Amino acid sequence: MKLFLQNILRYVVIILLIVIPVDVFKTYSHSYGTSVAGSEIYCAISKSRKIGKAKKLILGDSVGHQLYPCEKEYDSIVSLACNQAITLAGQYFLLRNVIESNNDNLPDEVILLITPYSLSNDVDKFAYHYFLKPFPPYEYSEQYTEHLKQRIQSIPFYWTANLPFIQTRSYTPKWAVPSSQSIKSVSLLSYQYLLRIDSITKANNIDFRMVSTPIRDDRQNDIASFWENLPTEYMLQLSELLQPYKKSIMYLPSEWYSDRVHFVGEKVPKDYLNLLPK
Repeated sequence: MKLFLQNILRYVVIILLIVIPVDVFKTYSHSYGTSVAGSEIYCAISKSRKIGKAKKLILGDSVGHQLYPCEKEYDSIVSLACNQAITLAGQYFLLRNVIESNNDNLPDEVILLITPYSLSNDVDKFAYHYFLKPFPPYEYSEQYTEHLKQRIQSIPFYWTANLPFIQTRSYTPKWAVPSSQSIKSVSLLSYQYLLRIDSITKANNIDFRMVSTPIRDDRQNDIASFWENLPTEYMLQLSELLQPYKKSIMYLPSEWYSDRVHFVGEKVPKDYLNLLPK
C-alpha cells in the first residue's frame, strides 16, 4: 500500500512538472486566449511586453476597446484597451509591464480611455477569470494594495485560478447586458491605482491623461450622481486628472448603444481621439 501511494504521488508530481510550464507558456503566448473568456486581456498583456516605437499608449475598458481594439495594429499608437473587469489595478499592471519591458523606448503619452462606470468598479464576480487568471498573484501580488489583497481573498477558491486546465470558454459577460443600475463614484480600488498610474508616469517623464468614452444621452443623471458622490479627498488628490476628465465627457444618442455603455457596431466613432493620420 505504501509503495502504491508513493507511485501515485510520484505520478502526480511528474504530471505537474510537465503541465505547469506548458500552462504558463500558453498563458503568455500571443496566440493563447482566443477561445477563452477575456481573450482581449491576453492580447493586451502580450502587447504590453513589446510595444515598439509607439508615441502614444491607450489603456481602457471594453468601450475603449470598441474605439481602439487592442488586437488592431496602428502606426503611431498602441492600444491595450481590453475590459472593465481587470479594474484599474489591471490597467496599472499593464502599464508596469510596458515600462519594465520597454524602458529604452517608452511612449510619450499614456491615455486612459474609460467610462465612469468602470471607475466605479472594484473586484467583482468576474475577477476570477478576468483578473486572477491573466494576472496571476505569483507575478503581481507585490503590486497589490491592502484593499486589493482583501478583495482577492474574499473570492471563493481564489487560489485555484491559476491551476492548469481551469479556464472558461468565451461567452457574453453579464456586464454587457443592458442595465438600469446607477453608478456611485470612483471606487477605493480605482482611487488607489489612479494614484499609482499617475506616480509611475511622472517618475518616467510620461504624460498621462484620462478621457471619458462617450456616454449615452439618457444617462446624464447617472453621471451627475457620479460627480456628486465623489469623495472630496479623491478630487483633491486627483484634481489634475479628474477635472479634465469631467470636461471630456460627451453625450451621444441613446439609440447608438446596444446597452448602457457599448455601441452598436456601425455606430462606433472612428478615431475618437483624433490620433491617427488623416
